[in-house]
Amino acid sequence: MSLGDFVRNAQILGLLDKTDKPDTSAYLPSGQPTTITRPVKRAGKVVALFSVATWGQNGGVPAVKENYSGYDASGNQLPVASITSQPNILKYVTAGNGNEEIILSAPGTNLLTTALDGRIGLWVYIENQPGYEPGGTLNGSIAIALKTSGAGFALQVGFNSNQLIEGWNFLSFVMEDPAAYVPGSGVSEDHPFGVSPTVFNGAEANIKALPIAGIKIALAGWTGATLYFDSLITDWKTEPQMVLGTDVTEDKLTSITLPLFAQYGWVGYTAAPKRVWEAPASKTVTDWSSGNALLKAAYDAGWDCTNHTTNHLANGTLTNPAEIAYEINAVNAYYRNQGMTRGGEFYCSPQSSTSRLAEKVIKNLGIKLQRHARKMNVAVTAFGVPNIHHVGASDIGNHTSSCVINVTGGVTSTVNGLQQFSKIKRVIDVIVRYGDTWFPFWHTISVVDTGSGEDLTGSTLAITRSAFEKSMAYIRALELEGKLRVCDGITGFYYGMDRK
Repeated sequence: MSLGDFVRNAQILGLLDKTDKPDTSAYLPSGQPTTITRPVKRAGKVVALFSVATWGQNGGVPAVKENYSGYDASGNQLPVASITSQPNILKYVTAGNGNEEIILSAPGTNLLTTALDGRIGLWVYIENQPGYEPGGTLNGSIAIALKTSGAGFALQVGFNSNQLIEGWNFLSFVMEDPAAYVPGSGVSEDHPFGVSPTVFNGAEANIKALPIAGIKIALAGWTGATLYFDSLITDWKTEPQMVLGTDVTEDKLTSITLPLFAQYGWVGYTAAPKRVWEAPASKTVTDWSSGNALLKAAYDAGWDCTNHTTNHLANGTLTNPAEIAYEINAVNAYYRNQGMTRGGEFYCSPQSSTSRLAEKVIKNLGIKLQRHARKMNVAVTAFGVPNIHHVGASDIGNHTSSCVINVTGGVTSTVNGLQQFSKIKRVIDVIVRYGDTWFPFWHTISVVDTGSGEDLTGSTLAITRSAFEKSMAYIRALELEGKLRVCDGITGFYYGMDRK
């Protein structure tokens, strides 16, 4: 029995108060509590490891390509060390923005697992991601090419900046129906936004049934960055999770959302900045005495009150560390003064805006998790969340935001927009298939609605009541079928426990 399950059972028996947290004295090397790994059912198998000896150069000339241990001769750990505790990983510095490729040498020896059952994941650390400076434009892509025979590479899976984050990444691809990769089949399969399969030979792209015989990794757009390749794995299994929250406090919170969540036995989280409530002319708040009845109603219902800053600025554009610190510390003090402490260790970035500077400053202020946008399918592994300070999320009320990548008969296309139940359902289904965690959030709920769940509101901040309720009902149905877990806010996700 896991610690999270023990706590839940104890709560049912009345041995613990619903707000008690489990003993999180056991921590992962990343500093995350070990209980965050509750959804991991199977850690997986190694497909291949990385070293200069096992990976040859297939294109381009890197500036640096060397074995790397992550420790100095005195045993001191360097800023980057293997997340899976490999004695050696591959440190790679590209020569520029051009295309470079590494290829697995002697696959007959160095492929440790060849039967993928449609599933492959890459552990890679990105240092100095291009464009992650304040106000920058992100760049860089990674693609994994696989072959199932000696005839050539049949399938390539690309990961762009919608998937790639600075720090550790677990880049995953899950093929469920091989027919979707056969040209002209008409069969479709969706993937998380930013995961793009390219089919070179449909007959041999079937990594669901056929063993792989070779791997190469293509890199582009990485000027100034350093990549650390750790391992490729397969055969992991993780329980899908939903972490539900709202980024605004409006009257629909108490009239629609709280009653619905109470009916389902759920709690979520709020992310509400002070300035949006009062819209002051100055960014400097002088009156901290006012309260927010809607926010307090959610908190009293068991919801988390997370940090959404003082002024709702695009923190990713700020260059003054002290200004970023003010945005975090000032509003957290305001929450504490109202007795709302649960969830204060978690941060949700306004406008999903962040940067290397903002992420660092906020982390150093004691924040334990930062919710942004990129990498919307959050991986929870036996080693924890790859970068707990860059957890992805999706605004389900935005009709222009990222939805999924679709492959139909071997042809890949992009699907944009949420706001409609049919599109939100597609993301939920992808999350369930991948075994990942999703942080869908919303702003306002519109009652101007035909009831179909498919109406557009004309706003990037509003979802119709029917689309919202149908989406929540679908999540609830999957929960009752045992196909996913709805976490009790970010607290339930991070600490791997329930307050029910």
